[in-house]
Amino acid sequence: MKFDIARQPLVPAFLTLAALAVVAMWNAGGPAVSMAVQAGHAAGTVDIGRNAAGALAVSSPGELLAQFQAAHPVWARWIAGLLMLFTGMSVGRLTVRYNLYSVGTCLAIPLYGAIACGLAVGGDCLTTFAASALLALATKNFCRSYCNGFGFDAIFRASLYIGLLPLVATAAAPLLILLPLAVMLFRRTLREVAVAVAGLLLPALTLCYVNWAAGGEFLAQVAEPGSAFIAGTPLSLFLSTPVQNLVLPGAVFLLDLTALLFFLSDIYALGTKPRLIFIFNISALLLTAAALCGPAATPATVALAAVPSAVLLPFMFVRIHRAIALPLYLLFSSKHSTNGSICHFVPKCAIAYGRLKSFNCIFENEQQ
Repeated sequence: MKFDIARQPLVPAFLTLAALAVVAMWNAGGPAVSMAVQAGHAAGTVDIGRNAAGALAVSSPGELLAQFQAAHPVWARWIAGLLMLFTGMSVGRLTVRYNLYSVGTCLAIPLYGAIACGLAVGGDCLTTFAASALLALATKNFCRSYCNGFGFDAIFRASLYIGLLPLVATAAAPLLILLPLAVMLFRRTLREVAVAVAGLLLPALTLCYVNWAAGGEFLAQVAEPGSAFIAGTPLSLFLSTPVQNLVLPGAVFLLDLTALLFFLSDIYALGTKPRLIFIFNISALLLTAAALCGPAATPATVALAAVPSAVLLPFMFVRIHRAIALPLYLLFSSKHSTNGSICHFVPKCAIAYGRLKSFNCIFENEQQ
């Protein structure tokens, strides 16, 4: 029996994702929740000051999520876990539906869970996984819009999700560039572009209208995130983060670069639609890296890279030898099952890999 982790069926992939979600939400308690509560109280104090000034009369979606997590941390963890399951299954369904890897595999599902758990280091887990779910939904609907006829419904939904993304996470504003990129890649008509622009502006205009109806300034809900996005210094996230916390994001981006090289070597062996979907996700990954370099980036923003990485990395896993793919997969999967650094769980991965190889050898001898 040959155990190939790269060609993973649906049931083990879903069970791995569910286990990672449970462990991640369990570890989200304690000090992280206390920090989130303090951040929620601080945000509420800032909101009171803004309301007194008369500019902002309602809270933004990101502030509402932070306040909900501060008031109900247990419910927030449950919702964040469900959002993680939903996002992982959406990413996996996208890869299987369009046959991106030329083999039947659901590897993107557990890879999303492993990368998201490892990169989501902030206390605001609800905002983190809500933003990841919006990015996954936008990616899915942009891919759906690439069809022979008109794709008004799909491109409107995708633009709506992209328009909501900066209102949930201010640092994700560079991802708005995905709309013109998708229009050019998927060759949409001018009528579809008009519908997409309407979907992109609808969340911001609705929030501005509600804020104006409540007594605030009309453009305050757009001006305030814009000021927060440009305030501060670039690369502040990397300068303020300890070096040991940058090991896993650096390893993920290094593997993404390796998968990109595999994609470029086989780019003409793919169909037109899978090729354009990969180019779109590579662009989303680059825009996420640009968002991380911005002044408004937070530790939770790093988890946005899990969606394009989960689509791109299986392209590498299905093309490398299983003796290399299995330890890499175990390395990612065991990141959140230990509290130490990588040096603590590398030996555990090696032991697990050795036991699995021994089991395979015994099974093959019994078959012979």
